[in-house]
Amino acid sequence: MSDYSSKNYSWNDISIAIGGRIIEGIEDVEYSAKQEKSVLRGRGGKGHKITRGNKDFEGKINLWQSEVEAMIKDAPNKDILALSFDIIWSFIPDDGGATVTDVLTTCEITEYKKAMKQGDKNMLVELPFIFLDVKNQQ
Repeated sequence: MSDYSSKNYSWNDISIAIGGRIIEGIEDVEYSAKQEKSVLRGRGGKGHKITRGNKDFEGKINLWQSEVEAMIKDAPNKDILALSFDIIWSFIPDDGGATVTDVLTTCEITEYKKAMKQGDKNMLVELPFIFLDVKNQQ
């Protein structure tokens, strides 16, 4: 059995790179991995096996408008929905603990919406995305 550390990481330990550039204007990030599963039934009232199907990966990031504008500038035909990129998510603790890095491969944004209201000091843009795979603890 491998060594296990119960180290808890904080937002201050996080570093996110999109398309090879560390993003300063990020306020929220999340992703999920799902797999279709069902019980294989045969003789009797209990299942015999759990079968597995397709895996799906999705997430979302909330970025400052300036970060979104930089992504649009780099996108094919200035269309952020045509942009394909990897997200590298690293936890780098100041106390010398282990660095943990997840790589989300071939990400593409599925939609975006820009909005502001009176009194806002900064525009945040939520970008939902899908991706092909997650490489944990790289």
